[in-house]
Amino acid sequence: MSIPVRPINESYLDFDFFGFISSLPSSKSLGMYREILVKKNEYIYNPSTDHLYMYEILEGAVKLGSYTDDGEEFTFDVLFKKDFFGDLKYLNNQFFEFSKALIDTKIRIYHRDFFKKMVVQGPEVSEWFISYLVKRWCSTEKKLKKLHEKKAQEKLTFLTTYFDLTVQDSHGKSFILNELLTQKDIGDLIGVTRQTVANSNKVKLQ
Repeated sequence: MSIPVRPINESYLDFDFFGFISSLPSSKSLGMYREILVKKNEYIYNPSTDHLYMYEILEGAVKLGSYTDDGEEFTFDVLFKKDFFGDLKYLNNQFFEFSKALIDTKIRIYHRDFFKKMVVQGPEVSEWFISYLVKRWCSTEKKLKKLHEKKAQEKLTFLTTYFDLTVQDSHGKSFILNELLTQKDIGDLIGVTRQTVANSNKVKLQ
């Protein structure tokens, strides 16, 4: 039995969080969310940002990362439409990441305390968010497993398959997610150097 590259858990897609809060009396959600457009290569936030929000990708793609001790950026995840990200404030001020748009991206921003209140108070919302978090956790586990593969080519093949997806920017233009990642992004995600990625690509082209 072959194990799918991506986790088979789409139950969270059956619940529309925005639709749920939109059905509430306006007094409960007024001013608690807004939408923004983020241009390609612009940061949505960085470690110095006052982290007061949760973010939902409506169209586009975003990479999440942090910094080495030398101050160099590294990428540890890539998200796209219907993904959520941000600081839920459970890490005792240890949240230290940046988020950056890979293409022109449309994002809905929720006030963090409002978002958390909705998740805690509503059983339907709680079930949805737990399902979503399990999906993210499983995705991370699959990628971490591949870090222990002996051959760089096996890691690269996995990641190429994992991100072989079509995404659209905020203008409706389509992109292949793989093609939006730099060699360094790919190297960061599978634990090899960008030179190793470049050499592996050369072997594939021969």
